[in-house]
Amino acid sequence: MEKEILKLKVQSLTTLRTSIINILIVLIGGIVSLMFLPNSSLKCFLACIGGFYIIVFIFNLVNITNKIETLLTNRKDT
Repeated sequence: MEKEILKLKVQSLTTLRTSIINILIVLIGGIVSLMFLPNSSLKCFLACIGGFYIIVFIFNLVNITNKIETLLTNRKDT
């Protein structure tokens, strides 16, 4: 029973990690496409907001990866 719960937790975290990676790809593509627009204050504002969200999602990605590693490591020890 515990093994199935662990498997579901790891599977759920892996799915979440995949979703975050996809969001990061879209955000990075959006910021790169902003560079093709003429200079304006809106362009800078949107690039700053996009950069902020990229940082937030990278921290979430690292956190989820650490949780997956912790779950798998603790299971091996027991």
